[in-house]
Amino acid sequence: MSHSLHRYGTRENLKNDFCIYTRAAKGVNRDNCGDKLRETLKIYLSEDVVNFGSSHAGKCFLNGLDPEEYAKTLDHSYGIIATFADREAVKGVLVKAKEAGIGISTVVSGLIDEVVEIAHEAGLKPHTALISLGIHGKTGLLPEGDVLQFTTMCGHSLVAQNLVRMVIEKVKSGKLTPEEGALILAKPCTCGIFNTKRCAALIKEKLETEANA
Repeated sequence: MSHSLHRYGTRENLKNDFCIYTRAAKGVNRDNCGDKLRETLKIYLSEDVVNFGSSHAGKCFLNGLDPEEYAKTLDHSYGIIATFADREAVKGVLVKAKEAGIGISTVVSGLIDEVVEIAHEAGLKPHTALISLGIHGKTGLLPEGDVLQFTTMCGHSLVAQNLVRMVIEKVKSGKLTPEEGALILAKPCTCGIFNTKRCAALIKEKLETEANA
């Protein structure tokens, strides 16, 4: 799940940004796990899910991945990842997954204290924690911080920095709404971990900051 750990931003704008990855393990419970993954997908969809997908599907929900068609392919998959912008939705997923007794590893990424609190509220005890130690190396080669907040929402670096800049300029000129811009940026991220609600909020925040400068 490390590709969702390095989202760049402030504590405030990361507060409502969660990814949940349910994944079967090779040699443990991967064989014939399709039915369990389909049950997982139903649980995701029963809550206020922002996005979902997988690299196996080749596209995310916000880029046209049909849930019913996707469910049919899960016999040949081993995991599903989804994005949420509401802690109560995350809690709902965990409670329902626990009640269903699906028995597949489930990883939640977000602000660690928030994730631990949600897990406890759902009657769960976190097993393991992975923590991002930040960005090291030649950081001068990276785009500016306000662009990183967008590009790091795709852990496989499929959202280009120049695409981010172009979308922001189009929103600024009135050619796109922040929500329309967020959808454009979400489409290259096949895993479905790009959070369009956070993205739209970041665009609005950036434009307001520039207007007040």
